[in-house]
Formats: sequence, structure tokens, C-alpha cells
Amino acid sequence: MSSKISHISPKVSNSWGVLFGLWLFVCFAGFGAMVLYSAIPGQTMAAKLAWPDESQLARNPQGGTLVMFVHPQCPCSRASVSELEELLAHSGRQLDASVVFLEPENAPWDAKGGSLKELAGRISGVRVVDDRNGGEARRFGAETSGETFVYDAKGGLVFHGGITSARGHAGINAGRVAIQDWATEGTCSLTSAPVNGCPLSDDPEEAGL
Repeated sequence: MSSKISHISPKVSNSWGVLFGLWLFVCFAGFGAMVLYSAIPGQTMAAKLAWPDESQLARNPQGGTLVMFVHPQCPCSRASVSELEELLAHSGRQLDASVVFLEPENAPWDAKGGSLKELAGRISGVRVVDDRNGGEARRFGAETSGETFVYDAKGGLVFHGGITSARGHAGINAGRVAIQDWATEGTCSLTSAPVNGCPLSDDPEEAGL
């Protein structure tokens, strides 16, 4: 009985090698793009050094006031809200906090905040506010979801920036630590930090959503 030995053509073997190499390249390129995107902060402008007089938001004249602006459809901001909960839990009730959600008028998409607003509403002591057409965001100069402002009892700006280390990444970070230190010890080693989130805009395409 004669046995038949099958041989893989060198051309076929080389083709599989090329395809595998292309697959690895695509995987690494995609992963690299994700890492790069998560590390790129959002746009911000210079914050006003004093609480805007025209604001309708509540300010604590006896202590610190924190205001965070959030786009209701920004996936990155879940981490910002989670970090806010951690911050307040370690600040000993020294901060009066509001989370302000952009609420576009007559927008053809869901702008109610959904689970993100519910997450913010479950944080003890946090006031959830709807910002119709982004009026409050403009008064404070907020441009990126997750952008956070902290003021002292006299309305002077203490901190402006973000409280996450990257887009959508929860965990200890410089912004959160700086605010906690100020709330508990009265000293703020850092007055600003990059804001990692989507643009605050009532246009979903402009916001990148």
C-alpha cells in the first residue's frame, strides 16, 4: 500500500503568514488609536477667577462649592461622575456639589441623561441640575464634559479642570487629590488639570457622539 504525503505549498504558507501579520498590525494599530484617544484631553478656556454673578446655581457662602458640567451622552463622563463620588466621600462634607447636565432644546436625540443622570443623583449631597441650552456652561466658560470648577466661600476660584486621568478611566488622579486636599486641609497643590471628555455641545455631531 502506498502512502500519500500531502505538502503545503510555500505560496499558501506565505499567504497565511502575510494575513497573520496584517491582522496583528490592525490589532496593534486599533489598540494604539484607543490609547491615544483616551489620553487626548478636551478643549478648555481660561476660567473666570470669581463665581459668575449671573449664575442661577447655588453657591455655599459658608464653604466650598463644586460645579461639574456633563454632556448627558458622553461615555467618558461616567468615570468623572464616579470620581466625584469618591472625592465627596473623602472630603468630609466640606463641599457643596452640583452636577449640571446639558439639556438642548428641541434636540432630535435623547438628551435626558438616562443612567448617567441617575448615577449622579444617587451620590449623597449632590444637586443635579438641567442646563437648558447650555446657559450655565457658557457663564462659567465650560467647554468639555466632566469640566469641574471649585470655589471658596467668597466665590474665588480654587480649582478648574478634570478629575480623571484619561477618558473613561476611573481611579486616583491629580485633580481629585488636589480638590480633596483643599477641602480637608485648606491647601491646593494643583489649581488645574486636563479635562478628559467629549465637547459640551447641543449638536451630537459636533460633540462627537
